Amino acid sequence: MEKRGNRYCRLITTLPLCLAASTAAAENVDNASDQDKDVLTLEKMVISKESEFMKSINTLDMDAAEIARMRSSVSDTAKLLEKIPGVSLYGAGGVSSIPAIHGLADDRVKVHVNGMDITSACANHMNPPLSYIDRSNVGRITVMAGITPVSMGGDSIGGSIVVDSADPVFAAPGEDILLDGNLSAFYRSNGDAFGGSIAAGIANENVRFDYTASHTESMNYNDANGDLVKSTAYQNQNHAAALSFQWDRQLVVIRGGQQRIPYQGFPNQRMDLTQNESTFGNILHKGTFDWGKTEANFYYETTEHSMDIESDKQPAPNGRIIKMPMETRGRNLGYKLMAEIPFSNDEHLFRFGNEFHSNRIRDYWPASPTPTPMMTPNTFINVNNGERDRVGFFGEWEGNWTSEISTLLGLRYDHTNVNAGDVQGYNTMAMMYQNDADAFNARDHERNFDTFDVTALIQYAPNDMAQFEFGYARKNRAPGIYELYPWSTNPMAMGMNGSFGDGNGYVGNLDLDPETAHTVSLTAHFRDPKENAWEFKATPYFTYVNDFIDVDRCGAAGTTCTTSFANNLTSNNTFVYLQYQNHDARLWGIDASGSAKLYSDKSLGQFSASTVMSYVRGERMDGGNLYHMMPFNMNLTLHHELQSWKSALEMQFVDAQDDVQQIRNEIETSSYILLNARTSYTWNKVRLDVGLDNVLDKQYYHPLAGAYLGDQYGMNPTGNNMVPWGRNIAGMGRSVYVGLSIDY
Repeated sequence: MEKRGNRYCRLITTLPLCLAASTAAAENVDNASDQDKDVLTLEKMVISKESEFMKSINTLDMDAAEIARMRSSVSDTAKLLEKIPGVSLYGAGGVSSIPAIHGLADDRVKVHVNGMDITSACANHMNPPLSYIDRSNVGRITVMAGITPVSMGGDSIGGSIVVDSADPVFAAPGEDILLDGNLSAFYRSNGDAFGGSIAAGIANENVRFDYTASHTESMNYNDANGDLVKSTAYQNQNHAAALSFQWDRQLVVIRGGQQRIPYQGFPNQRMDLTQNESTFGNILHKGTFDWGKTEANFYYETTEHSMDIESDKQPAPNGRIIKMPMETRGRNLGYKLMAEIPFSNDEHLFRFGNEFHSNRIRDYWPASPTPTPMMTPNTFINVNNGERDRVGFFGEWEGNWTSEISTLLGLRYDHTNVNAGDVQGYNTMAMMYQNDADAFNARDHERNFDTFDVTALIQYAPNDMAQFEFGYARKNRAPGIYELYPWSTNPMAMGMNGSFGDGNGYVGNLDLDPETAHTVSLTAHFRDPKENAWEFKATPYFTYVNDFIDVDRCGAAGTTCTTSFANNLTSNNTFVYLQYQNHDARLWGIDASGSAKLYSDKSLGQFSASTVMSYVRGERMDGGNLYHMMPFNMNLTLHHELQSWKSALEMQFVDAQDDVQQIRNEIETSSYILLNARTSYTWNKVRLDVGLDNVLDKQYYHPLAGAYLGDQYGMNPTGNNMVPWGRNIAGMGRSVYVGLSIDY
């Protein structure tokens, strides 16, 4: 872990460079105003990549301006979604939160990053899809809560999140070369977090080249009691380039990039990320023709991921520093082909296509360099060349029947093939590893799943003030590699598998069936059509999931795993050992949002208010709660604008979490209220952001943050003198942030 002194040196050398660039950019703006006769002002031509889908009323778009306002206060791209109705975040590392929509998280939410489907290459999902793009490189986010059109992809029973970089900007026809870009830097007091980014582009009317780079890092943060929350430090570096072409209503964008995370602590895992390197490339073509539109996307991504037990979790109870290297190699490859054909005087649209996604996982743990009989002399193979290939075909009919009524009907078929090779343990000791390995290797590992999705939406707008929508979706998700193939029931090995941040141990199940979710929702949207003075929207929803992939404790009826922990079936105050199992489940809840203009005065400015409220409840049909259901939460914000100043005072309320899952021994949390304040000032193309998070320095525990494992050795979940059960992760105490951004 990097020393504090070195970090201050890097901060001292980084910020002046950004400030110098800021001064130069500002001077250029001033000089330009004095020399108008020598300057050619170019018009920009923005070429959008967004398809013209009929959107559900529940679809929410975040544009570049809204995203820019949040960049100084967060380093995790997923945290840009915190104020979207129905969205909550599973706690993880500093740049690796996992989004959940309506209580369904991780692989149940389809996440597109610049057209790519990325599957986590880690047994603990330390590299979820949104961690592969820095928030400074995000130009637009679209969140489809609950019901997703079948054309957006399979494996989307919870919803979809689409994240894109900024659209290419070309010079206007007949104009000269266009140069533009952005420089930014930020600092946050809690954790001494700092970083910066640069974006630069050059274009004429047909060709554009873009380059973006960012660096972010932080030490461990402190909670409101002043205590260090260990294993929360991180460092993140991103580079990306894009070459875009446009001609005769055609657009081609070629992207490539690399991400490097040298380290990232995980306070709710028994391991830390010690290296994550990802390289990607993708090609997008979008064409408009007399008969309709086409879109084609091809992508390739590889990940090299390493984990180990870092210093915050050391030493072991015997006083020794014990290392346990874990390596994962992942690959994602795929394409999507789609066409849109209007008919019936353009009142209707037929959309059809085909897509393919291939994921490969090789998960192996080299023998420990620390002499220990448990983790030598062989390489432990957790997943041997896991394969998950999904090919899908879809068709959608979008109809505009009258000015008041429109519909969307979609059908999709997916075939998913999953397979993996034979495995081995660290050694051939029968009770340690060999019996489990032999039992797993004796079975056929290949699984094939055929699934059908149906989506139906009807929208009714009786007048300019009201809009209603009813939706139904039947969505499926086949089991993932890390749900089928982890095989060892050794306590240590089970503790290293599990993306839930609960500290429990997990083993796979080769007999899992695919999940089938039936969702119905009703949305009512009201607004002031004349003055846009107020707006309100509410969406109650209900989802029934056949064969929901949950867990049972090892030793329970229907499980095939046993454990040496004698109290595994009865304990209510320890970590436990679990196997993935299918169970029917139901989830229901409501999302609501609203805004209103309060007061306007030329001298005092404009005052307005906005709110977002969400609630979800999840239960298994055989009894008990589902895991990590976000309790009622509300965000209430008072906004103020006066000329170039924009300010906000925000209250976050989260109710107590007492509907916990007993099977996992999930820990309850208390309710809390947080107060945040922020302001920004824009001068020409220079923007200054200042904010204060957790103004009252409130000690709190987020319901989805997980179990605190970050400060002690805990390789064996139920071993003696290991990290104790029963502690949640404390949230961050008061923190001041400042950010500077310059467009040019």
